[in-house]
Amino acid sequence: MKPIVQFVALAAVVMGAAFQLAADGTTPVHPCGSTVCGEGTKEPSGYVPVMLSNDNVREVERSASVFHSYEFEETKDTPAPEGFRPFYVSHYGRHGSRRLTGAFIADTLATLENAQKNGDLTEEGKRLLIDVRKIAEAHEDMIGQLTERGAQEHRRLARRMAARFPDVFKDARRVRCQSAIFHRVLLSQANFTMALKDAAPAFTFDFITGDKYQKMLNGPHWARGTANVAEKIKAATDAYAKENIDPAPLVERIFSSTVLAGDALAFVRDLFVVASICQCLRCELAGLDIYRYFTAEEIDALGRTLACEHYADMANSVEFGDVPLDGSRSLARDFLERADEAIADDGIAADLRFGHDSGLWPLAGLIGLEGPGDRVPFADSSRDCPAWKWMPMASNLQMVFYRNAAGEVLVKVLYNEREMRIRGLEPVPWPYYRWADLRARLLGDEKKSN
Repeated sequence: MKPIVQFVALAAVVMGAAFQLAADGTTPVHPCGSTVCGEGTKEPSGYVPVMLSNDNVREVERSASVFHSYEFEETKDTPAPEGFRPFYVSHYGRHGSRRLTGAFIADTLATLENAQKNGDLTEEGKRLLIDVRKIAEAHEDMIGQLTERGAQEHRRLARRMAARFPDVFKDARRVRCQSAIFHRVLLSQANFTMALKDAAPAFTFDFITGDKYQKMLNGPHWARGTANVAEKIKAATDAYAKENIDPAPLVERIFSSTVLAGDALAFVRDLFVVASICQCLRCELAGLDIYRYFTAEEIDALGRTLACEHYADMANSVEFGDVPLDGSRSLARDFLERADEAIADDGIAADLRFGHDSGLWPLAGLIGLEGPGDRVPFADSSRDCPAWKWMPMASNLQMVFYRNAAGEVLVKVLYNEREMRIRGLEPVPWPYYRWADLRARLLGDEKKSN
């Protein structure tokens, strides 16, 4: 049995009740049969969900920070210099839209259930409890798992990549795939590669995962813990939250007693995360809307706080950015070494990596990408380096390599499918850069650009 067939078969087993394979074994179909989950023939410029109907729906959903689902925008490629054609893609993709991890739902539900038992919920609070129970049911034994929306995101990303670079994805060539170990990442890889196999049926795929690859693909997570910076980040972002969020009005709308048993600010912040994840489960929750329990002002304050927290935790912040960026050097070296191999071996079409936000966002800073790699104070990041734009679910980086008849190699970097500028490197012309220059950046032969 060929490797890709083996992997598709394994993916089908792992997906279990979450996905079914179509009769031809190629395209996963959600068993709910909802038209909301159906795959359209035309890619939207940005999904407008059923949970909200006002004109500001997208802005509200963008308050979800890294929990925001992927937005695709039509784009046109800048023509390559004369004589250069694409031959290889080196990629990193964050897993697609998923269910929540952590105790956000459990803690929120426990607080509401306890208040209900004591007769301390308002009518609004009782409605909220019903909604949170539905969300908890959708997470039962599925904490952190990929949703149907997340599966669609990766299938569509793969199709667009193959259609965008047909010179790369033709003939009988090889794709090497590395993955972090979590189910949501493995299923993202499964959906991406099955869609890519449909577009390039003669391709062969190699797959590997394990703790070694989890650490390489998510190195900044371990670096942060080793440097004991996580506690400093939490202290700074908690202070920001206390300064910017007033939990009292929402608490008074939900609880009939004047005193909430526990931390009111923590409850409101957890509830906002629960609200934020609903867009990722557009099929599973049939458009359930938790944002309606918040005012516009509360959404703004909580969204800014969440974005600042995630930027401080993972990105190139003035205060904490050196640690995650240094932690991504092994990942940068993997890009470098595998590109060198592909340049020497025409049989390699692509290297695909599947991981997490905490692996991808620091890499953007290390490379020096204008936009996702910008270095700003964390308190300004919701405005100057917004997480909804640079680290939504299914965020991705693609290095596309071009070569001419003389063997000269250029590269352009796409981030979330947009052509990027690289700070400190000279384009020839933009968005194309000499591979030798970017290679030196990845190797660490030059000072890190701020």
